[in-house]
Amino acid sequence: MKEFIEYFNQLPEYKGVMLLMFSTFLIGYFSASWLTKSKYKSIIKRLKKKITVLKKINTDYIKRENISNIDTIFTEIKPKIIKVVKEAQKKLIETKTPQRVALKARTSYVTYTKSKPKLNFDTFGHATSKERDDLTQLNGIGPYIEQKLNEIGIYNYKQISRLSYKDIRSITELIDFFPDRIERDNWVGQAKSLTLN
Repeated sequence: MKEFIEYFNQLPEYKGVMLLMFSTFLIGYFSASWLTKSKYKSIIKRLKKKITVLKKINTDYIKRENISNIDTIFTEIKPKIIKVVKEAQKKLIETKTPQRVALKARTSYVTYTKSKPKLNFDTFGHATSKERDDLTQLNGIGPYIEQKLNEIGIYNYKQISRLSYKDIRSITELIDFFPDRIERDNWVGQAKSLTLN
């Protein structure tokens, strides 16, 4: 090692050149890394802004879709819920006598009689099950709602496309559907576009 130090001390002009080369290497290396970082920082910043905008749009869309899906799911599950509740009530009535007495007293003093509205088929037309269309193609109509519509005599797009406001109110009450849901889902407009196709 001493020999190397002695040899290195004998070449003073090479020390300066080596020191100069090493310093230029360090300057070049650090300036290049700084330039690339600053270049990519601006690109990364721009992409992050785009990502946040897209996330916001996506979450807004998901929120809207989930709301409408929840309504549709609830309308399809509602009959099952009613069935389970009725079965539970029957079991309670059969097993407990005080509750049976209370139920009997309640039904003898309180009567709920509400007449169901009648549809005016002259305004939107008659149809039979042979003229049936797939009503589930309309947004907001699931298999259960289609079944309820068929039960009251609505089978095809032509009938739905001719519905008036009064008819929509009556249908909403007859099939126990959410108020204003038919207008929000625009069944009439959807049915008109499907009858044109």
